[in-house]
Amino acid sequence: MTPSDTPGASEGLALPAEAAPALRAVAQRGGLPHFFLVGAPKCATSSLHLALRRHEGVFMCSPKEPHFYSSDMPGLAEVPDEAAYRDLFADAPADTRRGEASAFYLASETAAAGIAAAVPDARIVISIRHPAEAAHSLFHQLRDGFREDRADFAEAWDLQEARARGEALPPYCPEPAQLQYRRIYSYHDQIARYFDAFGRDRVLVLMVDRIRSDPDGVMTELFRFLGLPQPATPLELPRTNTRRAPLVPGLGQFLAAPPAVLRPLVGPVKRALNRAGVKPSEFMMRHLSRPAAPSEGARLDPALRARLVTAFAEDVGRLETLLSRDLSDWKR
Repeated sequence: MTPSDTPGASEGLALPAEAAPALRAVAQRGGLPHFFLVGAPKCATSSLHLALRRHEGVFMCSPKEPHFYSSDMPGLAEVPDEAAYRDLFADAPADTRRGEASAFYLASETAAAGIAAAVPDARIVISIRHPAEAAHSLFHQLRDGFREDRADFAEAWDLQEARARGEALPPYCPEPAQLQYRRIYSYHDQIARYFDAFGRDRVLVLMVDRIRSDPDGVMTELFRFLGLPQPATPLELPRTNTRRAPLVPGLGQFLAAPPAVLRPLVGPVKRALNRAGVKPSEFMMRHLSRPAAPSEGARLDPALRARLVTAFAEDVGRLETLLSRDLSDWKR
């Protein structure tokens, strides 16, 4: 992927002095993003994306998650080639910062190198949270989207090795890598890849706990990092993708794990609906579900949580050293 020499957005916004050289350099490439929200999934990436969309100096592409650079996760791709990817930013005004938010870029083993090859001066935003909590939250999101067919997270966790071999996969599973919960939330090597590719000064790592407790401070830091002026009116950092429960008990499980005689039909039917612009998961969420109560599977079983904390302990220890941050809460 060879960056274009077509002039891009570089003069319309006043930049902090320390950010201006790098951002003006990347702006000259034109047609590609200036910055990337790379995940992790279920770690407030959608909230950050929505808040940035509301900034008058930002253009975020649609679809939100093109996943163009995660070539090792082809089932997530929303665009077929570079021309189609560049087209996502064709309508960006000349004086805006272009961005995209693909939540699985962090877990991808190819995305960091791909982005660096195309946009070496890009800014990278990473958001992370307690890995056990994030993995549990992703499980529920995949179930709501009928990409996970197990009703119990412990069972899905224990199936990871089998699924890595292509066994015990759901009937509709366009990207099996999404079911590797431990890999997705083992952050150390993932963040190290971006540090190596871009340098620490062009990578911002945010903790979800701080995003929740100090949203104004986080947005101020984010705008400064991206070279954006502070908006005249503070932008709210919304909560998105909250857990929902079906209005019809058992309907979600039936659709995620239909009877054996119907399972061969699930994948083709869902792919046909997606091509037609009809997403069953979105229809369910809007019309056949409601906000879930804390007692409806949203809280992680303490015994399972302890298992996951142990499973992630070594990676968390290495991450503490990499980030020079105290993550003792993640070890309890």
